This record gives sequence, structure tokens and C-alpha cells, in this order.
Amino acid sequence: MPLYRCTYPEGALDPSQRAALAVAFTDIHCELTGAPRTFVHVQFHPRPVPADGPPYQLHAGIRAGRDRTLADELVSRCIAAVSATTGAAPSAVTMRTSSTPASWILEGGRVLPEPGEEDDWVAGAGDPT
Repeated sequence: MPLYRCTYPEGALDPSQRAALAVAFTDIHCELTGAPRTFVHVQFHPRPVPADGPPYQLHAGIRAGRDRTLADELVSRCIAAVSATTGAAPSAVTMRTSSTPASWILEGGRVLPEPGEEDDWVAGAGDPT
């Protein structure tokens, strides 16, 4: 957690584009939130080319406690990254975010810290469960 999922038309992203987007989503998330890079997970899910609706759909599951301005910037920058990487118009990309309390998430067998408390967690002072 955070988990970024990118659903895209089959054949639309090659391995180098997927790698570039994984790095971009990670960079954006860490720059905006201060979260460690090891927290960020990115998945890609090809699907048949949609008959209607946007071809690229993004979902970011992030820890609760982030303000609306941050979420808006996250969405804007992720959509721009997909557009720049694929050549698709920004209107061809949709994105939504969802927030989950940190206490509901395990990473490496440990409960994630609240936003802003990552340094102690990384140093090993986090919940040992």
C-alpha cells in the first residue's frame, strides 16, 4: 500500500512503457506524500479495447489522512504521466482514489504507520505484528 492499478487496452503498453509508468506513479506518490518508495505497488491489467469510455483507467488506493489538494494533484499528475507515456489525450484517462486507514493495512507483516510517521516505521519502531 499504496496500490496503483492501471487498466489499459490489450497491446497498448509495451514493457518499457509499463516500467516508465510504474516509476512515474512511484515518483509522484513519494514526492507528494513523503512515503517511502518501498510502500508503492503498481499493477497493470490489460483488457479488451473498450467500445466506449476511456481506454485508460487508473485507481490509487492510498492511506487515509491525505487532504483533498494532495489527492487532486496526485490524480492530475498521474493522468499527465499516462498521457505523456502513451500519447493518449488526457481525456482518454480516468482516475479515482480510495482511502484506507493505515491500521487496516499490512506491509511486510507490519501494520502501516499513519501518514507522517513513516520514518519510525522504516527504522523498525512500527507495530511488530
